[in-house]
Amino acid sequence: MWFGNQIADPTSGFYCTTDKNFRWPQVWRSNLGTDIKIPFGTIFTIDAAYTKDIKGMMVRNYKLGTPTGVLNSGTGDDRKVYLPTDQGSTNAYVFTNTNVGYQFNLSIQAQQSFKNGYYFMAAYNYLIAKDPSSISAEISSDAFDRNPILNNANAAILSTSLYGNTHRFIFAGSRKFVYGKGKYATTFSSFHSWNSGNRFAYIYGKDINNDGTASNDVLYVPTDAEINNMNFNPAYVDVLGNIQSPAAQRQAFSQFIAQDKYLRKRRGQYTEKYAGETPWYDQLDVRILQDFNFRSGDKVSTVQISLDFVNLGNLISSRWGIRKYATTSGYFQPISVDYNNNNPVYTFDPSLQSTFITSPDLPSRWQMQIGARYIF
Repeated sequence: MWFGNQIADPTSGFYCTTDKNFRWPQVWRSNLGTDIKIPFGTIFTIDAAYTKDIKGMMVRNYKLGTPTGVLNSGTGDDRKVYLPTDQGSTNAYVFTNTNVGYQFNLSIQAQQSFKNGYYFMAAYNYLIAKDPSSISAEISSDAFDRNPILNNANAAILSTSLYGNTHRFIFAGSRKFVYGKGKYATTFSSFHSWNSGNRFAYIYGKDINNDGTASNDVLYVPTDAEINNMNFNPAYVDVLGNIQSPAAQRQAFSQFIAQDKYLRKRRGQYTEKYAGETPWYDQLDVRILQDFNFRSGDKVSTVQISLDFVNLGNLISSRWGIRKYATTSGYFQPISVDYNNNNPVYTFDPSLQSTFITSPDLPSRWQMQIGARYIF
């Protein structure tokens, strides 16, 4: 898709191309694993994998040079900004390589089978994933625009990846009952996962560094004293048609920072790329499998009827098994800003009082399915 995107009409106002030295993705991967079985019969499995990007992928905008301006924010936000002399006239998105990026994955598992038909498994996975650009789009310009940056937009800065949950716990168990002289069998199985949240970045709405992109500038988290020095939009009208004064926006923004666990720890600092995490979530799935065995001579046929409950906790209680998110796109824009000739004007909606909302999507809903299978 990235290469096909280069056929874009240049009269549309920008160019898409590929660096002449571009190479297909290459990684160095090292794996180490072992299985250990103790006398009681428990099997322990440990796997570790390290992956280093040799030829990673990154979209750069060759319209942009090195930023030489400094933001006049009235706070500690003194990021570099692009002056007219730091950039050309037409966006030129170029698909390039970078060797910045790595992943480390550690998995630990224990499993035990019992003579009476019980089976139990527990596992833990730990992941560190770093890259300079988590490409989340098939269009080159979008891949550039959605890469959170601070200062030089084309620099390959090693930072947290958008992809992968840092922690994941898994528990699984089953019990099979055979009866009726082997004619019938009922198996009860459960699978439970408990995961740390998905990644996202805190980003300004609109463009604070004058690079022409309205979705890639990481937030600066002001102190309470610095908020008083921020220039808020005096003409902001909310969705109900009410004018929200600068004083109301300042107070609401301060309260929003205070309620956010990550932001309140970053006062006086920039947010880190993809350092935001949605709350931990869990899911319990249960399966009931009924076997009907039929023998004809030496041949045995089986009819299986299955009943699956996906996210059973949500069936029991509407408060269980739900997921919360700040954004579904990977970047969250709680406050907007206008560059305004290097005198930024901020706009904050006082109705935004919480970072996370409950997802109305299918992962927060229980599901049931019935299946049938004939084995011969």
